[in-house]
Amino acid sequence: MSIKKLFSTKLAALTLVAACAASAAVSASAQTVADLIKKGKVTIGVVSGTPPFGSVDAKGEPIGYDVDVANLIGKYLGLPVEIVPLVPPARIPALESGKVDFLAATLAPTPERAKAVMFTIPYSAFELSIVGPVASKFKNLNDLVKKKVGVSRGSTNDTALTRLAPAGTVLVRFEDDSTVTQALLSGQVDAISIPNTMANEIVKTRGAGKIDVKFPYSLQPNSMTVRKGAFDLQQWLNNFIYYVKLNGELDAIARKWSGSPLPNLPVF
Repeated sequence: MSIKKLFSTKLAALTLVAACAASAAVSASAQTVADLIKKGKVTIGVVSGTPPFGSVDAKGEPIGYDVDVANLIGKYLGLPVEIVPLVPPARIPALESGKVDFLAATLAPTPERAKAVMFTIPYSAFELSIVGPVASKFKNLNDLVKKKVGVSRGSTNDTALTRLAPAGTVLVRFEDDSTVTQALLSGQVDAISIPNTMANEIVKTRGAGKIDVKFPYSLQPNSMTVRKGAFDLQQWLNNFIYYVKLNGELDAIARKWSGSPLPNLPVF
C-alpha cells in the first residue's frame, strides 16, 4: 500500500471515530421522554437545606415544594421517582454529570447558566429578602454598608446582592441556606439574604422573637433545568407546567408550602 493511500485510509478511520464520538456525545446529552420510559424511572434533583422548598422530615425523608413537584411529574410520566437532594452549588454539576435526569431545584434561569444548561418556563417564584435581628434597623440595601451579609454561595441571592448591594457591603458566603441561617442565629453575620418563603418559615420555627424579615429587594422566578440538547424533555416539562398551572395542582403545592397562592409566573 502506498504512503498516500495509507494516509488516506487512516484519515478516513480517524474521521469515522470522531464522527461516532460526536454522535455519542449528542446522544448522551439529548435526553427524551422515551429514554426515561425505557429506563423505567425518573431521577430528579431537588434542592436541600432550603425549607420550604427542600428539607427532610423526622424520618429523614425529603419533603418540600420541589419534592411535591417532582412527585407530580412522576405521576404524569407514569414512572417511579428517585429524589436526589442537592445543595445549591451541586445542582448543575449533578445534571451535567448525569447523576440526575433533570432538576426541579429552585434554580433561576439566568443568561450565564443558560450557556451550560437549558431551562423550562418558571414553575415557582419568590422574593429575595433581607433578614436580620429584630432590633436591627435595616430598611433598604443602603443600610447594609459595612455590614456582614450571609448568602448561599453561587445562589441567586449571591449574584443579586453582588450586583445590587452598595459598595462597602461585606458578603459572607456559606455552602447552603441552612448554614446561612445558622450564621445569623449565632451572630456570625449582621444579616442574611434568603427567599421570603424560607425566611417566614425560619422566623416561625427557629427565630421567633430573635430575627425577622426586614425588606424584599428582588424577585426570583425558578425553572426546571435539563441538559443541553434535551429539547424533547424540555418541551414535555413546559407542557406539564402549563397544564398543572391551569388545573390548580401547582397552586395547591404553593399554598401548602408557602401559605400563599401561586404567583403570576413569567414565561419565555
